[in-house]
Order: sequence, then C-alpha cells, then structure tokens
Amino acid sequence: MAGVDFALNGIPLDSTYCRVTQGSTLFAGVSVSRNKVSAPFRHGTVPDGMPPSFEERSVTLKVSAFGHDGFHLDSARLARLCMAPMPVLSRTVNGVTQQAVVELASLEADDGGTVLDRLIPFTAVFAMPGVWWRDTTTYDRPLAANTTAILWPASKRWTQSYWTRWEGAANNSASLLADFTTMWMGEANNSPSLLIPLADGIQDGMFGDAPLTDLVIRCPKGVTSVTVTDPVTGSGVIWTGKADATRYTYLDCGNATAWQTDDDHQWTGPDGFVDVTGGLDYPAAGMLQCWPAPTDNSYKLTTKLTGSTDGLLAHCRRAWW
Repeated sequence: MAGVDFALNGIPLDSTYCRVTQGSTLFAGVSVSRNKVSAPFRHGTVPDGMPPSFEERSVTLKVSAFGHDGFHLDSARLARLCMAPMPVLSRTVNGVTQQAVVELASLEADDGGTVLDRLIPFTAVFAMPGVWWRDTTTYDRPLAANTTAILWPASKRWTQSYWTRWEGAANNSASLLADFTTMWMGEANNSPSLLIPLADGIQDGMFGDAPLTDLVIRCPKGVTSVTVTDPVTGSGVIWTGKADATRYTYLDCGNATAWQTDDDHQWTGPDGFVDVTGGLDYPAAGMLQCWPAPTDNSYKLTTKLTGSTDGLLAHCRRAWW
C-alpha cells in the first residue's frame, strides 16, 4: 500500500512476490457505545458527560502473492504469521512505526481474482481489541505540579525561517543562526532529542491523535494527595494516602492500581511493592484518559498536589487512529 508498510510480528508482509495492496484499511472505522438518558417531557436525550467509549475495531489487509514462488512461499508465510498466538500488527507511516496487538478474525483467498501460479489474492481481517495504533517506544514525560502541563505539544507552524542562539555563554560568545528547534522526547538529558526543521513545523499527529488510556503517573516523594485531570474530557485519577518521604507513588490508570517504592522508574506494580491502591479514586467522568485538544491536537494534564511541589512523570506511549 502506497506510503504505508505493514508487518506482522516484525516480519514485513511486502516481499519480492507479495504485496499489501490498495484497499487495505488505513483509517479503520470505529463505532461508539453511548449511554442514552431520557427525561420525561424533554425532547431527545440528556448528555451523560462521559467521554466517548469505542467498540473493538477491525483492520482489513488485502494481500496479493504472485508468481510460482509467491503462491508456494509467501502465501504459506502469510498463513503462518496470521496463525501465531498474540500476533502484533505494525504499520510504518512517514517513518514512524505504529503497532497493535491483534487477533485473527478471518483469512481467505479471494477466489474470484485467483490465477493459479500467477496471482493469488488474500484477505486477512484482524480484530484490534485495544482500538488504537500505539507507539513502539514508551516515553517518560515531565509534568509540572499544580498547573495545567503539556504532555505533548500542539501542532505548530513557524513563520520565521531561522532563529538565533548563543554558541556558548549568553552575551559572551558567537551568535549562531539555526533553522531548526529541538525538544526532548522524555526527561531532559535522559531521552532522545528530536530535531524539528522550522520549515516543517510540528505536523498534526506527530505526537499522536488518539486518547491515551494507560498512563502511569509517578508522583513525587512525600505527597499526601494527587489529582490529575484531562481538561478535554474531565476524566482523571485521584489518590490520597499517608505521606512517605522515602518513596515515590505510582498511579496506573490503565489497571486502576497504585504502589509506592523508592525506585524512580518502577512502572509496573503493585506486586512486590507497597500496595496503596486503596487510596485510588476518579471523578464522575471516569478514570483518566488524556485526549488531544480538538483545536490544536495538544495533550495536556492538570495536576494538583499536596505534600510536595516537585513535578510528576508520565509514562506514556503515543496513540493514533
């Protein structure tokens, strides 16, 4: 398929004698689960204020194997990959690899287009239980305390063709021209640095365009209460408990668990650590989901802490439609 390369369990589906063709799913449709509330003597229904809930999606791939080798080798390879337990389907779009755990729903030859030993088209349909395509890499994004912090920046276009910076100390070194800007993908000096040409800007969808539903939040040592909310949906996560000056508090929004440990990057728990899930709660709009803002595609979180003014850390993977 033009502009998109698919792989299954890391093995490319495109080969010398096999191609994923036009007509495969690029933008898989979704259906929405809605709670309808009716009121007597009122037209229509009453919005319940909850963020949308999406049903399981499916993705369809149309694959053509051609030639003698394609029929005997690539068709068998495709069948073997599709039958693997817990297959992971990935696609590479504009150089970015996105993946999803899938389940095979059907695999069949399109007999109407088959020309034996010349062309064998197949259609593979996969269920996507997790709904969204996800980044293959997880990043630890800093969040300032007691403010609305940017998890991922908004799409942006720069009007200037360059900007200036000091080569060394300000006002005591050469002034340089730069036609790019840089940002850390995670923690400063502890994550990859991304170079963004000013002429390109931050493209819409560069940092995702789907909700993040499985954030793990690291809260600073000594906190007694934490509230993290999404300004778009009103969903959030709340924790209250006993202060511990020696341990970080982790809030797993995908699994609704919480734990404490002195390890500053312990993103899985609570087994083996101090389980503080009993202090976990969420607002009326539900457990935290970080949605991109409809206007500029930025991801933001509002944080409120007591017991500490240090920042938080969000363990997250980008998500796409």
